[in-house]
Amino acid sequence: MLKVELRSLEHEDLVLEEKGWAKSLGIDLEPKLTAEPLEIYCELSKNDDLISAKGWVKGKMILSCDRCLKDFENPYKSFFEVRYRSQKVEEDPEGVETFPEEHYEIVYFDGTLLDVADQVRQTILLTVPMRALCREDCRGLCGSCGINLNSETCQCSEPPSDSRWSALKNWKAE
Repeated sequence: MLKVELRSLEHEDLVLEEKGWAKSLGIDLEPKLTAEPLEIYCELSKNDDLISAKGWVKGKMILSCDRCLKDFENPYKSFFEVRYRSQKVEEDPEGVETFPEEHYEIVYFDGTLLDVADQVRQTILLTVPMRALCREDCRGLCGSCGINLNSETCQCSEPPSDSRWSALKNWKAE
């Protein structure tokens, strides 16, 4: 598990090295995002009331290509760094919560256990590419017949015409 008791950080830094399936490590993710067991490395250190956690997560995810719709494996290794504080945000005299500028990257938590699983989950979710391609030169699907142009040659004569552009067919620039 990726939970650490705060008292174990009082006298020395701690290193977490875990390998296992996301669910067994307490990380809630879709199965396609963890196609193999995850490898997690995290260094934890305490300085006054701040706990610093930095490390990486390595694994494979199954993505669907945005051009040809074929599933493919995407290996990844993503790094993270976060600071935790075990107290709530202080309130100013008028009762309005204030967030000092230097504390924007701090995660607040309650209790005597620090759970790094949520940070690992966020790191994996941020690793998912905005545009997933099975390969850089993926040709995608034919717009007419739907055949995968990476594996077969399309027999369509020409792309279908779009009637919305017919008014511009005879237009000439002056």
